[in-house]
Amino acid sequence: MTRCCAVSTASPRLPTDDEIPKTFASSIEAASENTGFFYIRTHEIPEELIQNSLSQAKTFLNQPLSQKMKIDFSASKVSAGYHGVGSTQVNHKETRDLNETSSMRYDPRIDPICTDPKSALEQEGKSRDDGQYIWKGTSHLPKFQEVTVSFWQSRLALVRIFALALGEREDYFDGVTNHPGADALYIHYPRVSDVAADSYIDVGIGSHTDIQCFTLLWQENSGGLQGTLVVNIGDFLQRLSYNKFKSTVHRVYNCQPDSRYSMPFFFGLNPEPVCKVVPSCVDDEHSPLYEPISCGEWHSVRLARSRVRNGGE
Repeated sequence: MTRCCAVSTASPRLPTDDEIPKTFASSIEAASENTGFFYIRTHEIPEELIQNSLSQAKTFLNQPLSQKMKIDFSASKVSAGYHGVGSTQVNHKETRDLNETSSMRYDPRIDPICTDPKSALEQEGKSRDDGQYIWKGTSHLPKFQEVTVSFWQSRLALVRIFALALGEREDYFDGVTNHPGADALYIHYPRVSDVAADSYIDVGIGSHTDIQCFTLLWQENSGGLQGTLVVNIGDFLQRLSYNKFKSTVHRVYNCQPDSRYSMPFFFGLNPEPVCKVVPSCVDDEHSPLYEPISCGEWHSVRLARSRVRNGGE
């Protein structure tokens, strides 16, 4: 089975069914090369599902701390669960991050196309089976698991368009995305007034680039862009494209008088295969810039850097 991405487009002459992916891919290629981010409006994720997910995010993150700590990330095999305000620092030249999050990692048992969940949970001799850790700790929240899983599943399909945008066959990434790195977060950025005046916390998320291949982001209060998803190119896709696609530095401040919420989804390749630069991005004049590395190793190293060091430094 393969992941499919249904898209819509408009032009002076309506494209044929075969032309639609290529037309869309050309637009993505241009945006990925020039800015490294773009917006998708016709993403086909139901607005009701998005709003239900936002409601679940607020319900969980507005609980007392004792309830949120039932899924403390430090007790998870895969570092999934709750991170409190100031527990991460993605840029160690800036302050700790003024946000709290609830995260889930890829689970092959809920991936509609994964045909061998047991093998996918065993990577390089290590089990990534977190049991029902997150869902047990949130079982008191009606429909939290159902809605969160549905929203996660709805965002698994975009990678085939990036293959076309890189000049490869649509199925180029299929063999390395049958149990991909796919992490989903609910993020709460508190009001600045909710943080103690002497707290060493300032920025919502410090200046950074995203780790994996790409990020799909829904964010609250997005001005005139309601109903859209923001797509960011990540560092691993920049590596694979010989820097053709740009992974852009960005950061978050909550300058609003109220709390703010966002729901990002980070997509990477299967964790274990060692990946080289995409063939269409190298030639006799452009040899690969980076040593081959697995997406899983890349993700683990980068994620570890973002955690606050002992002593909060």
